[in-house]
Amino acid sequence: MSHSHWTDADDHARRARRFMTEKRWQKAVEELRAALALNPFNPDWHFHLGRGLDELCRYEQAIDAYTQAVHLDPHHLHAWNHMGVSLHQLGRYQEALAVFRRIEQTDPEYEPSYCNRIRVYTELGDHQAAEEMFYTARLYRDECPVCYENIAHSLLARKEYERAIFCWQKTIDLSGDNVRLRAKIAQAYSLRGQYELARRHYLDGLKLDPHHLPTLLEYVHLLIQIGRLDEASAKLKQVSLQAPTNAGVSFAQAKLELAQNHLEQAELSLRLTLQLDPTFIGANLLLAQIAYQRQDLIRAKSYLRAELMLRPDSPQVLLDLSNMLLDVGETRLAVACLRRLIGSEPDNIKAWQNLGVAECLRGRFDQGINACIRALEIDPHNLSVRHNLALAYMDQGELAYAWEEITSALKLAPGDRLIRRLWFRICIKRLVLCTDTVVALNQGFIRPS
Repeated sequence: MSHSHWTDADDHARRARRFMTEKRWQKAVEELRAALALNPFNPDWHFHLGRGLDELCRYEQAIDAYTQAVHLDPHHLHAWNHMGVSLHQLGRYQEALAVFRRIEQTDPEYEPSYCNRIRVYTELGDHQAAEEMFYTARLYRDECPVCYENIAHSLLARKEYERAIFCWQKTIDLSGDNVRLRAKIAQAYSLRGQYELARRHYLDGLKLDPHHLPTLLEYVHLLIQIGRLDEASAKLKQVSLQAPTNAGVSFAQAKLELAQNHLEQAELSLRLTLQLDPTFIGANLLLAQIAYQRQDLIRAKSYLRAELMLRPDSPQVLLDLSNMLLDVGETRLAVACLRRLIGSEPDNIKAWQNLGVAECLRGRFDQGINACIRALEIDPHNLSVRHNLALAYMDQGELAYAWEEITSALKLAPGDRLIRRLWFRICIKRLVLCTDTVVALNQGFIRPS
């Protein structure tokens, strides 16, 4: 290669660095590709090409660039590390873990190989391993903002909202404030039911970046949730001007219209949402709810199946979907939906409670009773679950167990009308049996057949 070609390659690389500083990622990628066309043997250029592609969310191409970098320089730890992060972005978690372990073998003191594993283990639901990686990483770098941000996601998944908020606040202290972190803190406060604090953090974030669309939409959904519909409408008009063809905006509009009980307008907004993005999670579910309100069960079932085909993974969507499936009598699909939810959140008491109901409605009382028992292991004071369990036992003729559950519930809530009504029904059932048998059953010595 001539000297002029090397000089031209350096010029392209220099321009790429300037574009990266300015966050003009597409321009940076173009300049780096031009530099590598003239000199394909520079591992750093391949690495920076991967970084630019990452910023453009072209993760497969980024991985190819990092692969070229480590082929030229097997000890390029930054390239290995970013490759692992890109694999994580694609959901290739085991491959990502293998890359991070390789970095650890090469240099045990390279802290990013530990802190990035926190998020991967969180995605896999292995929160103990995530916590172990957090403390391991801090041995090498005590004040790492990425560590605190990543472990916060694990804590949020475990419903440890206070600790998650602390860790995101620590991330802000270490790396500076930004709208994305403020939105995560707001989300945690919202899940705790502290809606005013959530609202303030959304507003603080939007002061930093007034046009950040994901945060604007989350804020609108919060306003709808807490009934501040006029504010939500005003904010949504602003967002619509910013992104008129965004499916998320149309979906938020539909949620607002449903809250205002404008079913026809909501249906039109939901159809527009699916035109803009046929895979938008939640739109078919809301269309099913509208059809159900109109007593159109055939159309409601069709929308629910369409939603299931998209394989939603949001816990709230899965829970709402299971409720709707139970409403329309699709108990088998409801069970499948709830099993998927429990697979990702094994301690979700609402999922276990719904599963108990769904299994009993299918006539599979043993499975339904087992689901209720699992729910009570999570929350022994849950009256609804105890009511369901007592009812399931009664329907099965196991009056001793039914009596035990309903009396326990009555002790917890003596004035609860549903509990007292079921207690009375079980009392009547028990009177049908002979006195001696009832006493034996009540003492738990025998079980009825």
